[in-house]
Amino acid sequence: MKRKKWIILGVTAVVIVSGGFWGYSKLTAKPVTASAIPGKARYGDVQKVISATGAVKYPQLIPLSFQQGGKLVVLNAKVGDRVTQGQVLAQLETDSLQLSVTQAQANLAIAQVKLNQTLGSADSSVYSTLATAEQNLSQATQNLATARQNADPANLNNKVNIAKQNLTQAGKDLAAAQLAQDAGQIQGAQGKLAQAQQDLTAAESALNGGAAQALAAAEAQYNAAQAKLKEAQEQVNQYKQGKPSADILSAQASVAQAQSSLATAQTNLDNAIIKAPADGVITSVSVENNQNVDKTTIMTLAADSGNFQVDAVIDQADIAQIKSGQKADITLDTAPNVHISGAVTSVDLQGTSTQNVTTYKAEIQLDQTSDLLRAGMNVNVGIVLAEAKNVLTIPSEAVRRMGERTMVLVPGAAPTGTNAGSTGGNSNRGSGQTSGTQSQQNNPGAQSRSGAGAGAAAAAIPSGIDAHLVPVEIGLDDGTNAEVKIGLTDGQEIIIGVRSATTTNRSTSGFPGSGSSGQNVGQFNRAIQGR
Repeated sequence: MKRKKWIILGVTAVVIVSGGFWGYSKLTAKPVTASAIPGKARYGDVQKVISATGAVKYPQLIPLSFQQGGKLVVLNAKVGDRVTQGQVLAQLETDSLQLSVTQAQANLAIAQVKLNQTLGSADSSVYSTLATAEQNLSQATQNLATARQNADPANLNNKVNIAKQNLTQAGKDLAAAQLAQDAGQIQGAQGKLAQAQQDLTAAESALNGGAAQALAAAEAQYNAAQAKLKEAQEQVNQYKQGKPSADILSAQASVAQAQSSLATAQTNLDNAIIKAPADGVITSVSVENNQNVDKTTIMTLAADSGNFQVDAVIDQADIAQIKSGQKADITLDTAPNVHISGAVTSVDLQGTSTQNVTTYKAEIQLDQTSDLLRAGMNVNVGIVLAEAKNVLTIPSEAVRRMGERTMVLVPGAAPTGTNAGSTGGNSNRGSGQTSGTQSQQNNPGAQSRSGAGAGAAAAAIPSGIDAHLVPVEIGLDDGTNAEVKIGLTDGQEIIIGVRSATTTNRSTSGFPGSGSSGQNVGQFNRAIQGR
């Protein structure tokens, strides 16, 4: 019993000491206090940008190849060479081809002599008319073949593209000459620009119906030549009182055959030479000199349109906001501080799906060249949807919502006579209430809205925060900075947020939710955001 008594006394003493220590800790603990995170309104730029990735490419790559196989004896281009339209880039061995042309020319001359000799036995006027008709038909046949080739849609589009590139380059050359203030160069550049414009007009006219009209005219000429030939033949027949002799028909057939052989030989000779179809840069060469080649592509020409192009990959959630003409900013991971400007030129209507993710391509034409870029490089792309330059800005997190109103918390007491929206903090809470009362008397319908809202906001401002709310009009907001149209001035101090400190000196940024003051901070945050 005695031992039990001492145990009870010991436990009682521990409880009393522990309770006293707990009470002392509570009485001496420092209360949670709140402090403002300061900021200032400053002039700057605000941009709403969609970020994407992209790849650098040449705007137009032209594959070049021979139309026949043979031994390569001339190679005048290597990767990186800048070439001009019409420049000979490669050539096959042409000795045998040139010999074929010469032989075909001789055969045609012989056939024509034999035909003339055969026709000489008949009346010269009749057979002269027939010979003229045959020559006219031969020429009309060649004209028709040329017109059909010129009316080919792919050929027409290619000529328009080349003419546009030449016009762009001529404009740049003129601008460079004017910048250099060289009268001779300016005059020459103006002449080239005028010629390039005429070439583009002609190419576009051909594409828009001119080639079709020329084809129709060639067909009409061919039909007329056929009719004339038939008439001449009938005249000869009437003169001979019968059909032309076998000798005449054979001689005529020999001339036609010789003409066809000459055309084929000349085409083969022309196809053994590759000439640059436009000004540009050689991007690839896959053969070496003295090598036997076939009809495959041996080199690639990047038509000179000025600058590179970037194909940006846009997520389907953003593609509806991308339009032609929007500005773009291009950067590289290896040179993040170098910005290359450009503009969106086209946006795909058909997307590409990979693993259930659909993306769209937007083509961006760069405004200037850069030694940092190479075809095939991956780049970072920022497409500007909207921007405001040199405007008053504040951090986006400083903007608060109270119902339909937009507010910013400003240090200090509200100026005398402000409305209920500018609610004072702890140090001038009475002033804020008075101002709110006056506003409510002037507008009784707003009492439940502005008065109650102002009171809630004022009551929610944490202890130690001397501030009031200022109504503002916000423009463009990019999520980091917001444009302030009305309500603040340059350099004016604002409160971005509130932080609270505990008794152990631990601090938390934002709006903590624990402790009495922490509850006030959270309540304040909800109130000024209209929650």
